[in-house]
Amino acid sequence: MRKMSREELTAQPPNSSEFPYMDILQEFMAAEQLKRTKNHDTVDRYRFDMSEEVEDNVDRGGRKRRRNDHMTGEKVPAAPCWFCLSNVDVEKHLVVAIGDVAYAAMPKGPLVDDHVMVLSVGHIQSMVAASDDLRNEIEKFKNAFTLVADKVFSLILLLHFLIRNDFIYMDKYSPICLRRKSLVCFERNYRTQHLQLQMVPVPKSCVKALRGAFLNAANLAGIELTMMDENDKLSDLVNEGCPYFFVEMPDGSRLFTRQMKDFPLQFAREVLASRPILDCEAKADWKACVLSKEEETKLAKQLQERFRPFDFTNEDDSD
Repeated sequence: MRKMSREELTAQPPNSSEFPYMDILQEFMAAEQLKRTKNHDTVDRYRFDMSEEVEDNVDRGGRKRRRNDHMTGEKVPAAPCWFCLSNVDVEKHLVVAIGDVAYAAMPKGPLVDDHVMVLSVGHIQSMVAASDDLRNEIEKFKNAFTLVADKVFSLILLLHFLIRNDFIYMDKYSPICLRRKSLVCFERNYRTQHLQLQMVPVPKSCVKALRGAFLNAANLAGIELTMMDENDKLSDLVNEGCPYFFVEMPDGSRLFTRQMKDFPLQFAREVLASRPILDCEAKADWKACVLSKEEETKLAKQLQERFRPFDFTNEDDSD
C-alpha cells in the first residue's frame, strides 16, 4: 500500500458510474479560464509584475532566480523563522513526524482534527524552490496521509486496537474510523517565507463539489484559477521567488494562479470551510479557532497515532 501512487489510492473501482454533468460543467469553466489566461498572458508566463506589493516572497532586485536541482535551495532567513526545526522557539509539541528533509506538523487553528501540514526541515521558501529530494519526501508524506484519511486506515486501526484489547481507544476513534476521507492539498506562496503544504481531509461524499467550489470562489474574488496540465511542474509556470497559489484535488488534478495581488490569505480555508464541503465556516480564519497548548498537544498525539501505521520516517534504510 505504501508504494502505491496517490492516483492509484484514490482511483474509482471498476464498472462504477457517476453523475457526469458536474464534471462537464467544471471542466468547461476551467477550460474557459485557461483560454482567457493564455490569450493575454502567454508572453508574460515566466515573468511577474514586481510592482505588485508582496511580502517576503520576491527577489528584491527583480532578477530571475536560477535553481540548481543538485543544491538544497536552503536560504538563511533574515529573521528567526518559526517553521525551521533548528529554531529553538519552534513549537515542537505540534510535530507529528520528521523525515530527512521534510516534517509533518499540526497547524495552528486546524480546520479539522486531522488537518496537517508538511514543511521543509531547512529554510526553503516554496515548492518551486524545493530540491528533488525534498519534493520526493513531501510526496511520500502526501501518499501516507492519503492512506491515513482513507478506509485502509480504519481496518488497520481497528485491528491494532483489537490486538491490544484497547476498547477504550477503539471507542474514542470509532467515529474517525467510520468516515472515509480524501486529501486536499494546497500551498499559498504569498506573504510567507517557509514552505508549507497544507493537507486537509474532506468527506469523500463532497469530493465532486471541490473543483466547482474553488472555481466559484475564485470567480467571486476576481481570481483566475486555471487547470494545470497533468505533466506541468510548478517551476514550469512560475519562477522561484514569485508568489503563487495552487490546490491539488484528491484525483491529482491541480488549479493554479499567479494572480496574487490582494489575494485573500484565507482563500483555501474559506472554500474548504464552506457549507458544501466541511460546513465549518466559523473556522475559515485560523485565528478564530486557535486551541490551548494542552488541546494542541492532545490532537498532535492523536495524529501521531493515526500516522504510525504508515510512518515511513522510522524505516531502516536497508528495507
